[in-house]
Amino acid sequence: MLETVIATLPSTMGACSFDILTTYPEADAPKIPVGAPARVVGLQPLRLALIEIPVACLALIARKLRLPLGWVRARACRSILDSSVVVDVAGISFVDGRGIPITVYNTLMTGLPLLLGAPTVKAAQALGPFQTQPNRLLAKLVLPRLAAVCARGSRTREHLDTLQLSNVTNVADLAFSLDESENLPNALKASLAATGDKFVVVMPSSVVRGLYESTGADYVSAVAELIRSIRATTGLAVVIAPHSYRVGHPEGRMNDGPVCQQVAAALSGDSMVVGIDEDLSAGELRRLIGMGEVLVTSRFHAMISGLSTCTPTVVVGWSHKYREVLDDFGLTEFGMDSTALSHPEEIVEQVQRCIDNKVKIEAQIREALPAVKERSALNFSIIAGVAKP
Repeated sequence: MLETVIATLPSTMGACSFDILTTYPEADAPKIPVGAPARVVGLQPLRLALIEIPVACLALIARKLRLPLGWVRARACRSILDSSVVVDVAGISFVDGRGIPITVYNTLMTGLPLLLGAPTVKAAQALGPFQTQPNRLLAKLVLPRLAAVCARGSRTREHLDTLQLSNVTNVADLAFSLDESENLPNALKASLAATGDKFVVVMPSSVVRGLYESTGADYVSAVAELIRSIRATTGLAVVIAPHSYRVGHPEGRMNDGPVCQQVAAALSGDSMVVGIDEDLSAGELRRLIGMGEVLVTSRFHAMISGLSTCTPTVVVGWSHKYREVLDDFGLTEFGMDSTALSHPEEIVEQVQRCIDNKVKIEAQIREALPAVKERSALNFSIIAGVAKP
């Protein structure tokens, strides 16, 4: 989503620069495209809670008293005060069942620019449901005060309607506006050579691993068994790749590298299973996905890349955010819950359906894609429309 904003927003707003407020400044800094007018600003959770939020609260008082804010020097607050617009690109937020710490973090991150009086847009993301406390209370506190909330799909819109908001617009995901790379790194192309011309791309998820193993099951073994079944049923090679990767960091919500390595190691005896251990850009990942016959993924933006490249896509996910996008393409039946990993034959059946009906599914995606891309572009019009001159 961030790469898409940096690449696309200037076409709507004109020349602009970007400050990237991130929890992972050291890992994210090398990912900024070469020559991009962007800089990384560290906003780790403790700094957010103990420094930036207190400064923002003081700034709010100063604003109410119409006092100047030149004294504000906390780096994130200063960055926000100097900006024309703040774009919140959380993929999902204010969702029941994610736990109080994450809900509070969502509140602080989105609340920081509101305290500072900056126009703030929640770009396309999944939100809700809002049935439990404190999620509903905090969502009602924050969301109505945003300049705009972009609802990424019908289910998110239904959830937001329960809050009776007046600032919601239906859009599609930002990443539908991203272009794929024209090429892949030479080392990756060499790895793919062993697969022949056809392969299935499998992209596991550390988030789904945590959910699946909370029931006492073994995620790595389940995914390895799924891949063995795909190989046996389809006869195609399988490429395992992380869609979210932070090299040198332990496995976490934004790092699928370790779990992909473990799955690949479990299948090391099969030369037609290739594990990719590279930190690819979003455009390169999209290129890789587009080369596959079928994509099997638990990562949301991998699914977006599958649909954007008209690649038949089977999703093993965990929330409404997957199915509401598949709805736009008439492909809801290809979205399953992570519990399906306990019955890999169900997933393999869908993979085989994709192969058998590849031409039809590709045409179905291609027909729906222009309207989805148009709604994706709407994000950028909304952002430009609320930005300070």
